[in-house]
Amino acid sequence: MIPLAGFGQNQRLHITTTSSGEYHKNPRTSIYPAFVDNISYQSWTEAGPSPFFQLVVEGGVPPYSWELAGGTLPKGLEMDKSGKIRGMASKEGNYTFTARVTDSKGATTTKALNLEAAPYRSKWFADAKFGLFITWGAYSAPSLKGKDGIAQFEKRITKFNADQWAQKVVDLGGKVLTANVKAGDGVRLWPSTSPSKLELKTSRNIVKELIDACHRRGVHFIAYIAPDNGWNKDLIDTAPDGTYGTLNLGLVKELIALGVDGFWVDMTSATELYQGFDYNWFPWDKMIPIMRTNNPKVIFANNTGLGFGGTVLQYPNTDVIVYEGGMSSQESALEVAKPATVKKKLALEVDNLLDNTWSWREDPKLRSPKPVDMIIRNIKKNWDVGATYMLSYPITADGDIFPGLYQEKLNEIARFVKKNQGWSAAPQASLPDTIDYKGSLKLALTASARSKIYYTVDGSRPSSASKVYKTPVTLTQTTRVQAIAAEPGKPISKLFDQTFTVINTPKATAANARSATPAPDTGTLAGKTEPNGFYRGMRITVGPTPIKITEIGRKHLSGNNGRHSIIIKRYVDDYPIVTASLNTASLPVDADGYQYAQIPPTILEAGKSYVIGIQENNTDKFLPEDFKNIPGTDDYRLISYNILSPQGTKHPIVDDKIGQLLSIKYERAGSKGMKPNITLGKQAFLRSNNDTGLGPASQIYFAENGIDGDPATMAQAGGQYPWTLLVDLMKVETGITETKITFGKTAFSTDFQVMASPDNKSWTTLAHKTDNSDLDIDLKFNPIDARYFKIRSLKPEKSGDKGGSMGILEFEVYK
Repeated sequence: MIPLAGFGQNQRLHITTTSSGEYHKNPRTSIYPAFVDNISYQSWTEAGPSPFFQLVVEGGVPPYSWELAGGTLPKGLEMDKSGKIRGMASKEGNYTFTARVTDSKGATTTKALNLEAAPYRSKWFADAKFGLFITWGAYSAPSLKGKDGIAQFEKRITKFNADQWAQKVVDLGGKVLTANVKAGDGVRLWPSTSPSKLELKTSRNIVKELIDACHRRGVHFIAYIAPDNGWNKDLIDTAPDGTYGTLNLGLVKELIALGVDGFWVDMTSATELYQGFDYNWFPWDKMIPIMRTNNPKVIFANNTGLGFGGTVLQYPNTDVIVYEGGMSSQESALEVAKPATVKKKLALEVDNLLDNTWSWREDPKLRSPKPVDMIIRNIKKNWDVGATYMLSYPITADGDIFPGLYQEKLNEIARFVKKNQGWSAAPQASLPDTIDYKGSLKLALTASARSKIYYTVDGSRPSSASKVYKTPVTLTQTTRVQAIAAEPGKPISKLFDQTFTVINTPKATAANARSATPAPDTGTLAGKTEPNGFYRGMRITVGPTPIKITEIGRKHLSGNNGRHSIIIKRYVDDYPIVTASLNTASLPVDADGYQYAQIPPTILEAGKSYVIGIQENNTDKFLPEDFKNIPGTDDYRLISYNILSPQGTKHPIVDDKIGQLLSIKYERAGSKGMKPNITLGKQAFLRSNNDTGLGPASQIYFAENGIDGDPATMAQAGGQYPWTLLVDLMKVETGITETKITFGKTAFSTDFQVMASPDNKSWTTLAHKTDNSDLDIDLKFNPIDARYFKIRSLKPEKSGDKGGSMGILEFEVYK
């Protein structure tokens, strides 16, 4: 039968969209692939992202109406009548479907298409577990500069062999190689075609050799880029017109065409954190669309630098959260990652140094490789949180990937890595944790067919001794579910850790439960919104008894109806303790004016400081508090306001010094009959010996670490070797008979005084010890009344002195 004009098939009506499987061949017409990454679907062009993909038809008479004529889209995605595909993909796979379009005259046509729902972009990096991070180039000692230096560099790299590099990654148990392709000296290690003023580039395509050699062995290659060479005043290479970013835009396109799997962009591109770096060297608003368009699966990481590990920039587009280790031979220079607090699925990367430098030093006196057991211990800590460990070591200027200095250590590390390489597939949940459940829910956990799943619901980390999962788990209250899976012959999986919110009819408060003093009456204070999405909250220090928190309260303000994320983190190391949510539309208002959300019962340790925050938004109002006149509490001390970024990190934020007073329902969780350490939960300060204030050494050894009850933390002043720890017990305590000091193993005072005072004016010296080498000091004396104590170190006085600089793990006071 021949169809009549205007009915049935119309040859002039033609769907021009092509399948996502053709993207690399036809990027302009192909459906942009979806990624199962916990964020909404985006399609990209070099102009930027779109929250949907638009199917395209030619011919016929608009407007058009689209529908799904057969097959299925990835779970979580849907197509509307306008031909837009949108949603959030939740299951991986290649999905075939038939799209039908009808024009305004009734003409129709169909086309079979496929849409890939790929794993989250950085899954391959997260699964890699171990790799090498090599920094090497013309700048390697002895450093070469300029075009003449590049020519000399190409002559001297007699031991560079891309296949040997890639094979060494494999031999050492790695699955990824990060190597610089353009370092801070501006030299491109390939014959780049992007024009520049100085044309600092090699004639040999070192980058392509490495990419191909890696790919032949199943190793991924990540290009390290130093975007800004403005520090190198003699050799600032830019585009011919003098612009900074134009050159880098071209280089990123070139590198994608060469086949890199990812980019590691150094800290000079983190202009949110550092003053003095020009955003135009690496304009992310242009760079990300170029990456996403030219290869949808390429990944990138924005290094945030020392002291900012875990900071999430370029969210939600970033694929990897980076922790950069320090240049020291001490174990404290080795970074340990923390669990991510963002919604998006991404990878954690830790870059640590085997030696005390990234690049080769000719003078043997300047080299100080770390002990193997120290590195392995650090690898284990990072694998415990699911991080991929990138080990960096210097290589010689001639390109020898396996310098004799490090061979024995690297081989020993490799034996450990290979024995423990790989992960069992992690458990998955049958339900999302992004919604609230009323009354109860049944949660199923799945993993690979041969796996055994172990789980906990009490807040403890699961192990092979935990309960074995057999049937769906019924949850009747807000619960933190943690699980691991073990496949035969493989290491255990990464940790599954999610909190499921269950809203029930409020129960009577336990007789021993307590809550914070309520905030001022809302009739006298106006609420405000949070346009940046920051977490607003408070910092607290727990007293001498641990507390178990069961509910967090947010002051009710009329008109609020949003769902807000809750986070509790340790202050000293920014480690996330628990996450939960508070739904203002569902929760009743208590007599104190607060809405309370259940959280998984969480123990806060005696003497420790924590930050508690609730994410605010630009629609719901919260009650701002500057904490200048803060109420008192019995079992914990309110210290100050706290602000976290929308990703739950310390940086970057706008510090307007405004938090919010949250209410806490809790129970005391301490053991009865224990002799109380009076310093727990009190105040401590770092002082010079003339009583001026000092900051913490390395910005992490805070004063409160010395009185937090945890010997794994340390108080140490920065800037001076002799210094004083001042402790304030907040009131005069009577009948004190004993103090204890625990010094650091490599940080102790050889000449110190212990002093006490009731008023911070008149001081009594309890002890003065010289020529000390003891790490544990126990002083007993006749009863005294005191509020203040000083531990004053007189020696060591300088670098190289015995003891280093005084570090106090714990100072304790007893009656």
